[in-house]
Amino acid sequence: MHIINKIWQYSRSILWRIHGLILRSSLAACGKDFIPGFPLRIMGGENIRIGDNFRSMGCNYLYGNEGEIIIGDNLSLNSNVLIGSSGGKIHIGNNVLVGPNVVFRAADHGLSKATLINKQPHQGGIIIVEDDVWIGANAVILKNVRLGRGSVVAAGAVVTKDTAPYTIVGGVPAKRISERS
Repeated sequence: MHIINKIWQYSRSILWRIHGLILRSSLAACGKDFIPGFPLRIMGGENIRIGDNFRSMGCNYLYGNEGEIIIGDNLSLNSNVLIGSSGGKIHIGNNVLVGPNVVFRAADHGLSKATLINKQPHQGGIIIVEDDVWIGANAVILKNVRLGRGSVVAAGAVVTKDTAPYTIVGGVPAKRISERS
């Protein structure tokens, strides 16, 4: 049984690397050691730049359509993460950890009564995640937010405002809980 497990792990590693080579060609830029989990779905790859040492678990989504996504070095995504620029911009720094089921959304739909809700245009903004940030499971990061260097976003938080460097935020909407020591 031990040998079968080793063969499976080795085969999976090779398949992930092949998957990465195929996806790499759809991106505007991609650094070395790009190892996406399967599947990583990309739309608008011509608007996405990824640095070195990208790692992800499975079922992640990068939507750069009509927007921009720039990812620094050493990003680690858990499973089911959605990074959607949709007319906005998302810049993620270096050495960032993202838990499962996290949503980055750099645009909202309009809310005019004069137009059906499903016909509303996107209203883009910007999300900036500075270096050394950890975002916990099920968090939502909305447009026009800057996560300060070294900050931590608690699981389930909805971040609607900037965070100061090295603070820990949580809740809906997210508020300062503490500081990293």
